[in-house]
Amino acid sequence: MTPMFKLLIAEDVRTVREALVRMIPWEKLGIELLGAAENGADALAWLDREEPDLLLTDIGMPRMNGLELIAEARLRKPDIRCIILSGLNEFEHARQAVKLQVLDYVLKPIDPVEIERVLAHVVEALRREREERQGVAFAVQAAKEKLPNVLESLPPGEWSGSLKKKKLVEQAIQVVKEEFTRRDLVLSDVAASVGVSYKYLNLLFKEVTGMTINHAVIKLRMEEAARLLKDPSIKIYEICDRLGYTDQDHFRESFKKQFNLTPTEYRNKFL
Repeated sequence: MTPMFKLLIAEDVRTVREALVRMIPWEKLGIELLGAAENGADALAWLDREEPDLLLTDIGMPRMNGLELIAEARLRKPDIRCIILSGLNEFEHARQAVKLQVLDYVLKPIDPVEIERVLAHVVEALRREREERQGVAFAVQAAKEKLPNVLESLPPGEWSGSLKKKKLVEQAIQVVKEEFTRRDLVLSDVAASVGVSYKYLNLLFKEVTGMTINHAVIKLRMEEAARLLKDPSIKIYEICDRLGYTDQDHFRESFKKQFNLTPTEYRNKFL
């Protein structure tokens, strides 16, 4: 049986959202439609519950726009494939989309034939990648079975694995501290800087620190926001921009989750 690829839609216009759900032959394309969120924040909550392979998102949405959603989604799942659906075809949006490694950019009004064409192309690419990974995994497993287990043959205490893990995490933490304000920061960037795969690094990071890299980035951003809010000369929208947020509602929700106060309420404590 051919494996299905999971897709999540984020679109704030109800008629467009419902049309996308109804008009595209998802199963025929080899896609399992997980659902359609009405804004970026709801889509992000969905990403915490599910692991979609594909994200089809509008740009202009309340609470969190599409570009910010893509950046957050790629922090959680760096290999997610993202396609933008929007009437906003200005150069700046296209430039940001390229930086975020968006696969394609489909303009409104929606054309089901065009969307089907784009997604069929993406699914075909995903299938080829999956087949290649399976082939590599098989070859690696075969090689492992032929080789002796070197680690098991070593006397106790000779392998400093835990020390190596700690060193890798320390390096990753340093990168996160230096780059956490970058709007286009993704987990694969951090992993590449320390020379390991993003999946391994995220597991290692959580094992050592008790939190994922994504949570560490958010925590650093909120701590920096708290520091900046104590200065009344800095506007809240300026703080959002400095910390890589383009949507003040999303920033407000993240801050309140961290400190139990909105940014304005927190600022008022120091006036």
